Amino acid sequence: MAQRSAEHSGDTPVRIALVGGGPRAIGVLERLGAQARAPHGAALLEGRTLRIDVIDPHMPGSGRIWRTDESPLLLMNSRAADVTIFTDETVQMAGPVQAGPSLAEWAQGIREGRIAAPTVGTERLAEIEAITPTSFASRRTAALYLEWFLGEVLAALPGTIEVRVHRSTATALRARDTDAGGAWQVRLEDRPALDADLVLLAAGHTDSRPGTSTHALSAFARRHGGVHVAPAQAGDADVDALAPGQDVIVRGMGLAFIDLLALVTEGRGGRFVADPVPGGPDRLRYEASGREPHLWAGSRRGVPYHSKVHEEAAPVGPLDLVHLTDAALREREDEHGQVDLHGDVLPLVAAEIARALPTVPGGAEGRPLAPGEAPLDWLHDPLRELGADAGAEGTRRAVLDHIAADLRDRTGHGPGAPEEPELPRLERTVEARVLFQLLLRLHGALVDLLPAHRVRGGARGDHPRWWHSLFSFVASGPPPHRLHQLLALERAGVVSFLGPGLRVEADEASGRFRARSASGVEVEAPALLDAFLPEQTLVDSANPLLRDLVTGGAGRPAVGRDCEIAPGRLEVDEEHRVLAPDGTPHERLWAVGPWTSELPVGAFSRPRTNAPAFRRNDRVAAAMLREAAAVADSRDGERSGEAPAVACSALPARAASRPPRLGLLGPGKLGTALARTALRAGVEVVVASRQEPEQLRRRLPGSHLARVEQLRAEADVIVLAVPLHVALALDPASLAGTVVVDATNAWGPEDEAALEAVRSRVEGAEEWGTSELLAASLPGAQVVKTLNHIGYHDLEDHGRTAGAEGRRAIALATDHERAAERVAALLHRLGYDAVRAGSLADGRRFEPAGKLFSGWRTHAELTALGGASAPAADGAAEGAAPSTRRARVA
Repeated sequence: MAQRSAEHSGDTPVRIALVGGGPRAIGVLERLGAQARAPHGAALLEGRTLRIDVIDPHMPGSGRIWRTDESPLLLMNSRAADVTIFTDETVQMAGPVQAGPSLAEWAQGIREGRIAAPTVGTERLAEIEAITPTSFASRRTAALYLEWFLGEVLAALPGTIEVRVHRSTATALRARDTDAGGAWQVRLEDRPALDADLVLLAAGHTDSRPGTSTHALSAFARRHGGVHVAPAQAGDADVDALAPGQDVIVRGMGLAFIDLLALVTEGRGGRFVADPVPGGPDRLRYEASGREPHLWAGSRRGVPYHSKVHEEAAPVGPLDLVHLTDAALREREDEHGQVDLHGDVLPLVAAEIARALPTVPGGAEGRPLAPGEAPLDWLHDPLRELGADAGAEGTRRAVLDHIAADLRDRTGHGPGAPEEPELPRLERTVEARVLFQLLLRLHGALVDLLPAHRVRGGARGDHPRWWHSLFSFVASGPPPHRLHQLLALERAGVVSFLGPGLRVEADEASGRFRARSASGVEVEAPALLDAFLPEQTLVDSANPLLRDLVTGGAGRPAVGRDCEIAPGRLEVDEEHRVLAPDGTPHERLWAVGPWTSELPVGAFSRPRTNAPAFRRNDRVAAAMLREAAAVADSRDGERSGEAPAVACSALPARAASRPPRLGLLGPGKLGTALARTALRAGVEVVVASRQEPEQLRRRLPGSHLARVEQLRAEADVIVLAVPLHVALALDPASLAGTVVVDATNAWGPEDEAALEAVRSRVEGAEEWGTSELLAASLPGAQVVKTLNHIGYHDLEDHGRTAGAEGRRAIALATDHERAAERVAALLHRLGYDAVRAGSLADGRRFEPAGKLFSGWRTHAELTALGGASAPAADGAAEGAAPSTRRARVA
């Protein structure tokens, strides 16, 4: 970060730890910066500095879930015009509005050259340039949008705030005596602990440990030679284990099902082609590759989530709520100030829907509710009347009819629609738009009106899950074309429907999974695919800090407590303060995310909707800023003499288990592409550059700025991504004892003149290659020639996981074995096979005139041309990423 002004130079900074670096965490960081720039916040911080430590092993900005290495087949479920991470004037908050582009506007800005793209990858740029307001962009494009957003946030921070990013996992949170260096200590997996005055827990969606049921199903599959694909994010699910033509029972038909469907069909070479019919211009036909499994899909409801609505944001219906109000809830509260979710709250929700849509069941113009029918059963359980005698064909017909009707109602045309409809398309979707927009308002109201402690314990476990499930089913479904694809797959025989009320058991007698639905469909299969996300609970989280929060142990008291109304979640109050085991709130500890008792909200939102996530982020940021000022005040003006670190401060001490740390000299085109690729791969990046700190923060968010002489102490491998004549002029002492990657090539007269100057000084160097001459200019460094024969525009796109078919290989040449191991480990982590092409002298073969300079080659192809596997082939080198098999590379 930029150096602070002199008036701040003597104070001890207030330390804030953000545990998590994904979209929710950076949303709070943006609000902190916005409020600190505003007059009130600036007054609070006058003469003070905040040091914010962002702790996340994943890419800061996009975090664990939104990843640039995902398949482009995995799409967002909102149109690009309906996705933003910026506040606007509709958000009811104390802090100032920081306007910014929606995803669609961001893509347009990149196309027009007004916004610098956060990638130079050819494939990724093509995806960005293809985005229109109505596009359903890929998830990996959304990850780039989030990375760019973080860069904007960091560049806009006032000089009173400094941010460091730590690519590590927080493993525990410990309360400390404030006299011992801060209220909290955050322990890290691979480096010394961090002290913090204030902590925000914002870890987002974490990985989960397999529960008892998942363990049992997986063990059953192993015993009987079957397959169980456990709950996971779609990009992490092991769908490659499903064999072509294999019968697979699928549990779950939500968004994860839609994503997995794409991976096992289009992802295996199948394709959808237009097959329009009268009234159905969007009808598709599936052309199979022959590699698809046969999927038997069912779930509790038996149908997929509802389609997105055509022109869903076009205003329609009532803009206010008259039934679901705080006054109405207070009238229904018991003596403890609590209400029942099903008995008190949902009838008010149903009344709002009936007011806006009088023809729904229970509405003034709709059918009366049947005895025992809850007011929202018609919406929550659309196949509830499908009897146990429906059988396979009755179930199939019911599911197909439901999807067809849904497409007609929400898109204005679909299977069974008239060839020449009487009404314009926008009018044919009025009711669907009314319902969609009303549910958004209801959800925003419930965020404010229904904290977990206001719900009676009799609804144990139902809140907030029940409402969130309904909201997601109706208002957060897939793009319409995904449902047309599902219909095409059913016609092609790739998908069959099991129906609602699905139950799956492992049958030891047959060694197969058996599925039964409430509509009388039964099937056996050797494979089970769980098409849903793992439950986000503290006890099941793979994150040790989250598990530790409510358990304590070894004589330590727990920090927080499990929420009685939402079991498995950390209880927080209306201000998102973590509640201690005795129910009192921690004044300097906050938590947000799906594993807390808050009603779930997304990090993204639709523009101009008074988004709950943005309101919450602003409220948390305001509270943190007030507490930061209180911490500073409590120190009674004492000064420790410790000046806060600036961007050139030392990074945390090294640990043997951590990933390699990359030093970069020269963030030009190649250097920037390399740094971004490394950051996304979990590598810490230290940059020495003459660029302004603000420019570097915007361009490479998450990297650390350092001086050239600091790279020697802080990096395992230093890449020279400067012009060759600049590299030849470097001070040898600044790089003595380091591993230096020469990624340069000789281009132009300045480089040639510099090379001739070195040749004139070194006897016998007339035939030397450029890297040999560089090594002669840096006598104390271990020089490795590599990365000069891949285009900067390819570096971000071409990386693949270890063992992937056709993984690209990169040659390296050096005279130093240990240097070869380190660089090979780095290349492996970046997604490339490393092939040793001999000594540094052999590096001449991949200079611009050499035979290895151009072209995509695999490990086998490059080896055949004279290379050999680099030494750390099994990932044993320091920091090498693990592999599931003995890899061919380092």
